[in-house]
Amino acid sequence: MTSPRIRKYDTAIDRSKGGGAVAKHENLTIRPDRRPRVLLLGNGLNRVYGGASWAGLLDKLNRTGYTPDQVKGIPMPMQAVLLSEDHVDVSLKDLRRELSRYEGHPWLEEQLRTLLALPFDCVLTPNFTYEIECALLPDFLAAPHRTRRYQRHTPAVARAERQFMLHTYYDLPVPGGSLPLFHIHGEARKPDSVILGHYYYGNLLFCYDDYLTRRAPGGQYRIGKGGLTVHSWLDYFILGDVYCLGFGFDTSEMDLWWLLCRKKRERAPHGDLYFIEPDRRSAETKHALLRAYDAQCVTLGMADLDNDGYKAFYEEAVREIARRMAEEGP
Repeated sequence: MTSPRIRKYDTAIDRSKGGGAVAKHENLTIRPDRRPRVLLLGNGLNRVYGGASWAGLLDKLNRTGYTPDQVKGIPMPMQAVLLSEDHVDVSLKDLRRELSRYEGHPWLEEQLRTLLALPFDCVLTPNFTYEIECALLPDFLAAPHRTRRYQRHTPAVARAERQFMLHTYYDLPVPGGSLPLFHIHGEARKPDSVILGHYYYGNLLFCYDDYLTRRAPGGQYRIGKGGLTVHSWLDYFILGDVYCLGFGFDTSEMDLWWLLCRKKRERAPHGDLYFIEPDRRSAETKHALLRAYDAQCVTLGMADLDNDGYKAFYEEAVREIARRMAEEGP
């Protein structure tokens, strides 16, 4: 990865000449009368049918004699640094084509389509891969121009970003409209955007702090009668009700823990984070930490956690999210 160019947000539009491919600019708006509904979707559903895993990615990056099991004791971002001998950027570029492929699976696609049909205002994913897009658009990866057709950016930047994708998203068709999808840790098509290693997590966190300091001075968003124009997915995360599914919230994910703490400290009215996972005793301390940051832990008691057990869990989780959203009203 190249060195980051830290953006400043003194103006509504970044007029610098740098940036990625030209994409359409559209306004996304947070309504003044309702909290945004946000889906934070991790890699859990993929793992049910043997899709890409963290261990599998580490194995592909590995240039050493160590195995992924041997490095489990060090923080997750540093595992990739160690195994790649600090050549994560080169390895990711070599893997770009492989990570950009998608092999469909009926159960996964059915669950994703059911989940994405719920009335979310946006989807956030730390995944680098494209199973979400392909569930809605089977030909999404057929040619580069097809992916660019759906790429958008907010008014905060003049064009789609190559790095630190705070403002770039895909506008995906769903029943009754469209849904913005942000790859919050980068995407496989843009290896320079992928966040791996403490150096890049640290620079990303700097971008968060810089953006939020300017966007919400004094720790408070200003939402007028006409609503708030979205400049970044951070606006959705801080102000919205966030439903976290298939994402383990590993304590190494320092950027999202920092954001969760910032969400708690937001002085304007804001939503909750619902962390949804199977009931496990091993997660007690993590749940206690999440609750300390005002997150709500929703455990669905699935005792048999082989593949069929996980399928049952995710099917029940989708129903639980639908139920909670229905209770909240339109």
